[in-house]
Amino acid sequence: MRDLRVILAFAALTLTACSVNPATGERNFTAFMSPEDELRVGQKEHPKIIQQFGGIYSDPRVTAYVDRIGQGLAQVSELPDLKFTFTVLDDDIVNAFALPGGFVYISRGLLALANNEAELAGVLGHEIGHITGRHSAQRYSQSVLAGIGTVGVSILSSVLLGTPAVGDAIGQGASIYLQGFSREHEFEADTLGVRYLARTGYDTEAMASFLSSLEAFSALEARVSGLPDPASRFNIMSTHPRTGDRVVAATRAANVKAAARTKDERHTYLETINGITFGDSEHEGFVRGHIFVHEPANFLFEVPEGFTLFNSARQVTARGANGAAILFSGGQIPHRGSMASYLTRVWAKGASLANVETIDINGMEAATGRARLRNASGGFDARFVVIRHDQDNIYRFLFLTPPSRTRKLDSDLDATTQSFRKLTAEDRARYGEWKIEMRVVRPNDSVASLSRNMPMPGPKEEWFRVLNGMAPGAQPTPGQVVKLVVE
Repeated sequence: MRDLRVILAFAALTLTACSVNPATGERNFTAFMSPEDELRVGQKEHPKIIQQFGGIYSDPRVTAYVDRIGQGLAQVSELPDLKFTFTVLDDDIVNAFALPGGFVYISRGLLALANNEAELAGVLGHEIGHITGRHSAQRYSQSVLAGIGTVGVSILSSVLLGTPAVGDAIGQGASIYLQGFSREHEFEADTLGVRYLARTGYDTEAMASFLSSLEAFSALEARVSGLPDPASRFNIMSTHPRTGDRVVAATRAANVKAAARTKDERHTYLETINGITFGDSEHEGFVRGHIFVHEPANFLFEVPEGFTLFNSARQVTARGANGAAILFSGGQIPHRGSMASYLTRVWAKGASLANVETIDINGMEAATGRARLRNASGGFDARFVVIRHDQDNIYRFLFLTPPSRTRKLDSDLDATTQSFRKLTAEDRARYGEWKIEMRVVRPNDSVASLSRNMPMPGPKEEWFRVLNGMAPGAQPTPGQVVKLVVE
C-alpha cells in the first residue's frame, strides 16, 4: 500500500513540481530545492568554500571593486532583490564559480589573467546566470529523481510527507555544486551573462576574448609543467566546460541590443589590479622550480629533477615520471610522544610498516618506515617520513613509487628527505611573492625586452603574450599599458 502511495505521489510530483524560471520564463523541474533551500545551502557552504580555496584575498581595494561590478550586474538581473555576495578568493588557480542563494566566487588568479573590466563583468555575469537560472536546484532535483528507482524512494517519501530533502544537499558539502554544469546550463548562463553585460553597457564580446586568454593560459601552463592538468584542482575549465564557438553562439542567442557605446574600462581595471599577487601566496608557501619554501612556517625542501611541484591549501604534491609521486603535508599536530610512535600509532596506523627507524634530519627528530600499498593496478611502494619541526608542528612526506622504480629513485627521494630544513636569513631575503605590475610601453620596448626579467619558468615571451591577451607575433605599441610579473 505504501509503495502504491509513493508511485502515485511520484507521478503527481513529476507533473506538478515544476517552477517558472525567473530568468528564462520556462518551467523547470526543481521539486527538491526551493529558493529558500538554495539560500540555506549557500549560507551553510560559504565558510567552507573560503577555507578550501585559500581564504579571502586581503586587498580591500580589489574586493570592493569586484563587489561593485558584481552588484551592478545583479541589479539588472531577474533577481534584483536577492542579496548577492561576491568574494575574491586568495587562490592562484584561474577560477570562478557560484553557490545557490547568490554566492559568487572569483580567484585572484583569474583577476591577473583578465585584461579589462568587461572581461571581469563577463565572468561575473555568467556566474550570476547560473544563480538566476536556478541551475543548482535543477541539477540537484534531477540527481534525486535519477535515484528514485534505488535509494531515492525514501528521499521522495520524505519530501511527499513534508520533510525537505535539502538536508541531504547540505550534507554532501560544497563539492556537489562545483561539479561541471551541463552544456545546456553553460549555454544558458552565457546567454544570461551577455544579457546582463548589455544592460550595463559592457562590451558583449568580452566573454569570448577572456575565454581565448584562458585557453592560451591553460595550454601554456600544461606545456610548461609537462602535465595535462597541472592544477589538479577545480578550475574554471573543469567547472565550466565551454568553447569559444559556444560562447559566440550564446552571444548571438541572447539577441540583445548593444549600447551605442560599449565600455571595457581597461585603464580602471589595470589600475585596480596593479600589485595583485601572482602565483603562490606567502601564507600558502612558494613553489620555486624544484624547491618549496614556506616562510611563515620556517622551512624549505627540494624535490628531484624530473618531478613537478604543485601547491594547494591541503598538501604539496610533486609528480614524477612513470607514476612516482611525493605528497607533503602537516602543520600544527599535537603529539608529545616520539616520532616513531606518531608514525606507527597515528599517521600510518594499520599500514603494516616495515623497517621503522628513528633518524635525524638537520637536527630535527624524525622517523621513517616502508609499506606496500596495493590497488587495482598492482600497487606502490610507500615510504613514510615524519619530522618534528618544533614542539607544536609535525611535517610528513609520503613517497610513492612503482615497485619497478623504487630502487632507482631511493637515493633521490632520500635527498629530498634530507633537504628539509629551517630557513636562513639568506633564504628569507631570496624568496618572496610575485606581483602583477603595470608598465607603460616605451618606443623601443618589445615583447622580448619587456618579458626578459619575468621570474616564471618556461618561455617568458609566451607568458607575456598570454597575460596581456596578445596574439602570436604582435608587439605592444608605445603608450600602451601592459602587465608584467615581478619579484
